[in-house]
Amino acid sequence: MDYPNRRRLKLIGHAHGSDDPADIAALTMPDYAGEPERAFLIDVIGFDWNCPQHITPRFTEAEIRRGTQPLLDELARLRARVAELEGVNP
Repeated sequence: MDYPNRRRLKLIGHAHGSDDPADIAALTMPDYAGEPERAFLIDVIGFDWNCPQHITPRFTEAEIRRGTQPLLDELARLRARVAELEGVNP
């Protein structure tokens, strides 16, 4: 799923589980702390790029922070000014 660009790839295939240590090792991330017990392998027989019409845009925390930071900065300035006008130290 690619939310920022509203793209989704649908894979069509047959999945089968594997207890084979070689399969599990081949699919395990090097720094993964957990110990996987089973792997699922998918024989892909088709794929389709879904229409973006119903993919809701989503944003990362960093993107939201960048977008809202100017508002938070302005709020802090206004609160400091109110405190100053009320004779209270910010």
